[in-house]
Amino acid sequence: MISRRSALALAVSAALLALVLWVADVGAIDPSTIHPLLLLPAVAAYIAVLVLRGAQLRLLALPTGAGLGRWVALAGRHQLVFILSPSGAGDLAFPLMAGRMVGLGAGPAAALIAGARLRDICTVLGLGCAGLAGTGHLPVLAGAGTVLCFAALYFSDVTVALAGRLLRRIRKTLPSEQGAARNRLPAALLTLLLWLTASGGIMAGFAAAGHPLGPFEAWVMMAGLNVAGALALSLAGLGVAEAGAAGVLVFLGMPLAEAAAVAIIARPLLLLSNAAASGLIEAAARLTGPAAR
Repeated sequence: MISRRSALALAVSAALLALVLWVADVGAIDPSTIHPLLLLPAVAAYIAVLVLRGAQLRLLALPTGAGLGRWVALAGRHQLVFILSPSGAGDLAFPLMAGRMVGLGAGPAAALIAGARLRDICTVLGLGCAGLAGTGHLPVLAGAGTVLCFAALYFSDVTVALAGRLLRRIRKTLPSEQGAARNRLPAALLTLLLWLTASGGIMAGFAAAGHPLGPFEAWVMMAGLNVAGALALSLAGLGVAEAGAAGVLVFLGMPLAEAAAVAIIARPLLLLSNAAASGLIEAAARLTGPAAR
């Protein structure tokens, strides 16, 4: 039976997809401009993202004895659940998956994914601001925002520790994040490299859709897609992501009808590339190691 949350997510996705399709100039789409082979570098980029995510999680977590391969497998499965489920459900399932795959307790796993998401937010917003400055949109203000976001990324362990201290007063069994200050620079660099690699996947996906983006535009697009996905409930980000992508393209100067048409091609290609990367990581994990319970 479909849960109420899933039903609502499906309804939101369908409504927003219908809106984007209604706005789009579908007749102007030229299939000859689509280059499916360019999805190969997109898939490669997303595989690299999952490897980096596994390394980041392992760096920040309590030692469990699990090797990097198990952490990468966890990152791949978490991403696959994130893609296929309503917005936010993937993170809710993370503690269960972490317990089964790497032997991490529920409390430490919850703190781990919360800390990782805080770093993601700082990095994505920082790159988004850098992209705005690079495309000539409020360069001084956007440049200042870049500096502030990257400073917040570097010192994110302080913010996580303060939040953990507050939560432990409410629930005394909740442990603090395990990524201590000694891991501050490696964690920041891994997170930055992770999202720079993800922006390469976005560039490849839009190039496959026949609308190449430059690095600065890709950073703005990445920030827009993530903000749109975080603000709304949908199934696999469908509808929300297409609307967000169209909005970013309009902001960057593209007419609305054309932007919507590009979005309804590029977004499914990005989703397919991401799902393929997660599926390949899952297949590799099952072939090379013991199956997760």
